[in-house]
Amino acid sequence: MKRIEIPYEEDRSRRYRFFEALPGILSWSLLLSPLILSLLYPTAGVLFVIAYLLMWFMKSIGLNVRSIQGYRTLELHKKLPWGAMLQDLKTGKVEAKSVPSWHTDNVERIKAHENPIHADDMYHAVVIASYNESIEVLEPTVQAVIDSDYDMKQVILVMAYEERNGAQSEPAVKEIVKKYKSVFKHVIATKHPVTDKEVKGKGGNITFAGRELEKYVHKHKIDPLKVIVTTLDSDNRPHEQYLNALSYVYALTESPKHVSYQPIPMFTNNIWDVPAPMRIIATGNSFWNIILSLRQHMLRNFSSHAQSLQTLIDTDYWSVRTIVEDGHQFWRTYFRYDGRHDVYPL
Repeated sequence: MKRIEIPYEEDRSRRYRFFEALPGILSWSLLLSPLILSLLYPTAGVLFVIAYLLMWFMKSIGLNVRSIQGYRTLELHKKLPWGAMLQDLKTGKVEAKSVPSWHTDNVERIKAHENPIHADDMYHAVVIASYNESIEVLEPTVQAVIDSDYDMKQVILVMAYEERNGAQSEPAVKEIVKKYKSVFKHVIATKHPVTDKEVKGKGGNITFAGRELEKYVHKHKIDPLKVIVTTLDSDNRPHEQYLNALSYVYALTESPKHVSYQPIPMFTNNIWDVPAPMRIIATGNSFWNIILSLRQHMLRNFSSHAQSLQTLIDTDYWSVRTIVEDGHQFWRTYFRYDGRHDVYPL
């Protein structure tokens, strides 16, 4: 397999270090340019500042338009009967009410050219990562999954927690497994051991959990391409139609191995419990994610995302050498499949 993992520091060449530092160099150059130009070429410095402000003025107009357009699209899709639409894909008949015209086209296309994964054959694996979270944080996330408009007997719950620092989440995870193991098709709890070869972060934890999930899937002779893996942070709250919408899009994907599925993260959980500056940042991030959902060519894996288990096996799961395992997973998949990789917004 191609080397797609970040090399250790002692293995990084000068060429690698140059490109690693290039984004920072460009950023600082842009920030320092007005100051340098004002000292050397004042007129050029003034023109640079004016051009920069005009660029952001036009950009702000575009962002506002896209924010409204994206929000309207999001609200429209939240109201769609995804469960009934998914059932239509299974039966080949459009019986769902108040559906858009593209749904009818999708049903006809599936009837004419059935995709590799039938809507009846797929399973969902939901991986919830934790470090020191208590039952008060973890249980509402699990309950949000259970409250989904989806058959939980088609869902495998994976509770991934850390061994380091005394496995602080272990009591909460064990209580959740005991309480909810009969609700799901299967529940797996994994304790990620401390290793010297990994960065302390989410990537190593969910990679360890993913390998345990792979063992379970092979033991029960389930095709990994039929297992859709969604990673959640400990305080995520998936929408009740998320699993249905994901199943719908997955069933329509001609080559699901080469696709990541990206829901729109909204930073609203505890927005009124944090300081005002954090609320501004959270709101800005929510707007930006809504805008990106309309720019599929710019979309990358971010926060919670979904991929087939087969894709994760092919990429050797997530990076264990970086804190930012979500965005990095896009490039791991991109290079693993020689550029044949897309991200579909949900």
